[in-house]
Amino acid sequence: MDLLTYSPLIATKLHVPKYGSDLLLRHQILKEIDDAGAARLILVCAPAGFGKTTAVSQWTQNSGKPTGWISLDESDNDPVRFWRYFARAIDMAQEGLGKESSSVLHPQYTASAEQLMSVLLEEIAGFERDFYLVLDDYHLIKEPSIHEGLQTLIQHASFYMHVVLITREEPPFALHRLRVRKQLKQLGSDTLRFNEEECRRLFREQLGLSLSEQAIGLLSKRTEGWVAGLQLAALSMQGKPEASKVIHQFSGNDKYVGEYLTEEVLKRLPDKVQMFLLKTSILPRLTGDLCAAVTGEPDAHDILRMLERTNSFVIALDGVNEWYRYHHLFAELLLSHVRKTYNELLPALHISASCWFESHGWIMEATEHAFLGKDWNRASRLIVAHAPWMLKQYENITLRRWMRYFDKSWLESNPELCIAFAWLHAVSNEIDQAEILLQLADEATRINHGSFDDCRVEICVLRGYIEVMRGNVDLSLKYMEESVHMKPKFSRYFIVGIELNSDEPYVLRSRVALSGYLSNVNDYYPKLRAIWKHSGLGILAYGSIVLGELYYEQNDFEQLKYFIPRAIQLGTISLNFGVLVPVYLTLARWRKAEHRSQEMWLAMEEITSLCRQHDAPPHWMSFVETFRVRLWIEENRREEIEKWAEPYTKMNVDIVASRHEFERMTLARVYLYLKNDSAAIMLLTSLKHEAEIKDRLGSRIEAFLLLSQAYMIQKQHHEAMECMRMAVTLAAPEGYVRTFLDEGPGVAKMLYSLYKSKNVSKQEMAYLSMLLKSVEKEFPTLDIQIRVSPSLEKLTERESEVLALIGEGLSNSEIADKLHLTLGTVKGHVHQIFSKLQVKNRAQAIVRLRESEIDH
Repeated sequence: MDLLTYSPLIATKLHVPKYGSDLLLRHQILKEIDDAGAARLILVCAPAGFGKTTAVSQWTQNSGKPTGWISLDESDNDPVRFWRYFARAIDMAQEGLGKESSSVLHPQYTASAEQLMSVLLEEIAGFERDFYLVLDDYHLIKEPSIHEGLQTLIQHASFYMHVVLITREEPPFALHRLRVRKQLKQLGSDTLRFNEEECRRLFREQLGLSLSEQAIGLLSKRTEGWVAGLQLAALSMQGKPEASKVIHQFSGNDKYVGEYLTEEVLKRLPDKVQMFLLKTSILPRLTGDLCAAVTGEPDAHDILRMLERTNSFVIALDGVNEWYRYHHLFAELLLSHVRKTYNELLPALHISASCWFESHGWIMEATEHAFLGKDWNRASRLIVAHAPWMLKQYENITLRRWMRYFDKSWLESNPELCIAFAWLHAVSNEIDQAEILLQLADEATRINHGSFDDCRVEICVLRGYIEVMRGNVDLSLKYMEESVHMKPKFSRYFIVGIELNSDEPYVLRSRVALSGYLSNVNDYYPKLRAIWKHSGLGILAYGSIVLGELYYEQNDFEQLKYFIPRAIQLGTISLNFGVLVPVYLTLARWRKAEHRSQEMWLAMEEITSLCRQHDAPPHWMSFVETFRVRLWIEENRREEIEKWAEPYTKMNVDIVASRHEFERMTLARVYLYLKNDSAAIMLLTSLKHEAEIKDRLGSRIEAFLLLSQAYMIQKQHHEAMECMRMAVTLAAPEGYVRTFLDEGPGVAKMLYSLYKSKNVSKQEMAYLSMLLKSVEKEFPTLDIQIRVSPSLEKLTERESEVLALIGEGLSNSEIADKLHLTLGTVKGHVHQIFSKLQVKNRAQAIVRLRESEIDH
């Protein structure tokens, strides 16, 4: 399945509901909403049937203000789905302002909810005129993270944004804060009730009912101005000569409305129309084909159009009379009647709806109706088929909600379903829960005698992935090797291109690359590539970029000539921006290190073009732009740098803290460039603490390096050198090189000062010696002199590496594995080392090595 056809946004949810031209225009209500227009939050809150949606719809169509509209339903409790609709509503408002649609608001982007929130804040900051976002039926949203995100957005976004919430109950926001700040306007039941004058206009002018003043007053009193009650009463009076009798019998109390609807409204309709209404009440939105599939009525579209013309409770959702919905209260009453009278029909109706939605590519709706129809087999099949795509789209909360529908006994007999939910937990870093589900899947494949080849492969691959997340390199390799001896030799979840690097532009810092522990990466990925060389797995793309980043970090540019093009090739095939963006950033860093500025900018143009051409998820676009800022700093392009940093100066501290580490680390670099060292230290201290908690080694080293520079600007030399010492202590066991070299001459000088102070361990002195030899080559004009034993100085860089490994006690074959060389090549290096050091064996070579370390 193509991602562009998976779970598309429902266009009719983004349309302002269209009411008939003969609908009573309530000028006073429109004025109330107009007067509230300056508030950040306009809360239209009242029970069902008070005309909330109608009033706001009329205001939207009459005010001419730039407005985006979302008609929410239960499926929007997934934060990613919610914010995707929110983004499209902003896009609608942009069109109203004459602005071009932004590519980051493309309806098929994939990103986590947190990333979407960050991008939306930036988009909103670009508005320079008031605009409105209407969220209809907000009471259906129960997901706490959505409430928290929306409240944050309302409080901290541009004051040009105004949110209109239409809801039956107050949202769980800190409304008192908004009231105190005069940022909230609330319209309730009392405001929305029809007064006698409006009742008179409704019945006489709009509905053509000739009622006495007494009758109108009585009806207004009985309904207490409840709009739905007035409409029901009017509907039942049409064609009846004794209107006053109807009024005396009618109670506007919604406790009796269900019975009233049945006796006075439904029974007056033809049987065919009655059944049509009842059967289609299960559908939140209606179109002719869908209604025909559910009811078996071939004239479904004509019935819908007839109902719209003659019934106030059917509302058109577009301008071409294709999609409709029932008034919410009307639908609820119909559905209540179905449950009481025709409950046995409901499962079949839902299954028919599920089949129609699946055939039209609406997988979310198809699955929901399968659950409502209690067809567990159908729901399971749909989830198993589409889970990889949902995970790629970050719709984890929906999957998690669906998982709760199944009891343990069902999961025990459905290993494919267990694997889908195990992946959900694995990519959410909930490893123990993933293991439990994998155990169930494993047992099911052993007990049942069916064909579970696909499952066995997935179990092996997922266990291998889990173990690499845990840092268990050998065990992970064992599972991965086992998987390639099975059929088929691939994982559906990898083929789809799930981003495994958690929105991380440097893959080496992600958990899939062992969080920056280079020695483990060196042990794991070359062997993994050998295992999967011919398996066609999407993980090969990650293997190539991980090794590309590793060799860049180790300053081994010769290896990049293979791994960078290979990662670009594999990433392009799967269109996985979790690979493409990191590999192009590495390519740009490589070209920058070799002083090929023109080719560096060409790499940036290429990845920018790829992102735009294929509507890359917004966070990847953001990372590309953020990396561009790092290059601008090197080129002293102050104007562009300040323009990039400007939105951050307007953001609340909490909003800045929610941005990705890469962006905040870049912001710290900008602060250093602008000589705002105090702000840099505050931000970097927070980043350092966060990276330590998450055990992200590469990020910790970078934070210490930047802190050392900030303290040096403040002339706090002791603090600066202590931060540099910590960076070296962390980096030495893993052999980091480019992380230091890329910081420039200032860091090189501090490294040399640390080396001369000898305030580090012997191992770290040896590491500093190696690092400073690279510094001499990188910055030949610096006055750096490293004292090294004359005999050792004769060794090449590769021979020095081999000697160091001999010192660690490794055999020739182990050294060959470690450095990815042939055994013959290692033996040749060892022969040359013995000759240059004038020693006869390994033991004498190790003694010469130790003597050199002591000399330092």
